Amino acid sequence: MSLTPIPGITLLRAMQIGKETVFSTQVPATRRLPWSFTPTVDPHWTNPTGETGTLDPAVAPYRQAMDVTGQSVGELYANDSPYLWAALTKAGVTPSTVGTSGKKWIFAPASTTQDAFETFTVEHYDDATADSFTYTGGVLDKLVLSFPQNLGPILATADWRFANVVSYPSTPTGALSVDTNPTPLFCADTELFIDATSGGIGVTKLTNAMYDATITISNGLDIKRFANGNSTRFQAANYGRGARLLETSFTLAKSTAALAEVANWLNANPVERFVDLKTTSPVFAGIGQPYSQDIRFAGYWFTRADATVSTNTAVSLVCHNIYDTGLTYPFQATLVNTLSAL
Repeated sequence: MSLTPIPGITLLRAMQIGKETVFSTQVPATRRLPWSFTPTVDPHWTNPTGETGTLDPAVAPYRQAMDVTGQSVGELYANDSPYLWAALTKAGVTPSTVGTSGKKWIFAPASTTQDAFETFTVEHYDDATADSFTYTGGVLDKLVLSFPQNLGPILATADWRFANVVSYPSTPTGALSVDTNPTPLFCADTELFIDATSGGIGVTKLTNAMYDATITISNGLDIKRFANGNSTRFQAANYGRGARLLETSFTLAKSTAALAEVANWLNANPVERFVDLKTTSPVFAGIGQPYSQDIRFAGYWFTRADATVSTNTAVSLVCHNIYDTGLTYPFQATLVNTLSAL
């Protein structure tokens, strides 16, 4: 006698993504991403408020505007990272060719105007095929990049927001698989530069200083919902830009350079700092072009705390970014990989 396994195995989950051409209009997935993904769909079923002559609810509930969110978690690979930066920042970014086969992506969002959103269709399913979901109008509300003390791969935690759920149960795009030989972006390959001017950003390296770092970029999205008739009903109609914040926490050894930054934090007047976190892989995307990620921003130190790393005392410094007219952007992520298009 054979026994059929109970469906719903976590290892058989898959997250697949495709770039939309029209907001919240479903497209086939073009890439399977190697991350764990946990979705939350809330149609906000609500009990009526009227008195019914009963101690218990007696009238059927009704729906309201729907919230569709999800969180992806996993290692940051060079050829997957553009999907995160595009969903976080802006539409229309295409790579230039560098070297023989390298592709350079530059994500530098506007601050004095609103960039258009790049939106995505995401498919999520496992071996319980009757419970497959497709989400449309996907963007990122928050991205957290963690550079671990063990110097392993950078970890990416992404909070997704979607406009709608379509075709449940859905039929996922077939014939996709994850990249089986990806190039991780390692904390071990990361350098920290802190400078005093926009023109000098990326010049002064802090050696033997950074134990770990965490970059958190929050979009503060404004969800737009309009009464447009029953063709759209409960889905989100658009997103508005909110108050964005990039906050970076560094754990630093008590080196001379690190303590100089503590002095800047404690200065009577704010001291603007220009930060560059540059990750350069030993693996090459093309001749003379290693896989890389370069994150630049300006900001001020807001908090300092004591920290401990093994048997050493350390300091934790937290920087809040600003829009700097010298840089002309609030932050910039420059990626080199071999991904030619989203």
